[in-house]
Amino acid sequence: MLAKYVEDIIYTTNAGGPNGESLTIRGKQRVRDRYLSTMEVIESRSRIEYLRWDSGLVRTRLFVNIRQKDTGVDLTTTLRQIIRFRGFLIAEIQDFHDAAKLAAFWRFIGATLDKRKTESA
Repeated sequence: MLAKYVEDIIYTTNAGGPNGESLTIRGKQRVRDRYLSTMEVIESRSRIEYLRWDSGLVRTRLFVNIRQKDTGVDLTTTLRQIIRFRGFLIAEIQDFHDAAKLAAFWRFIGATLDKRKTESA
């Protein structure tokens, strides 16, 4: 997938920081590192609901299923994206998650993992 990105890709998400805040990552290697670290803890599947080319931008809406590997807890949510191209390569991606729902999911995962640690001690 990263072969379709420019080297100086800009990736922004509204809910990807350590405390659920917005996050911007610049550069293909940093985006790769982010994707790889994310794939260590979750499995994700998405289905395109909507895709539109609009004034040089691609706008999408996806249905997304996220499964946290250690707990097996699933989240089904939506994701909107705005994607800008340079030639035939992706130059910028903006992800817009349901930030409150995603934050609640990660809080639940944290509480579940904490409970398992307490029970096993």
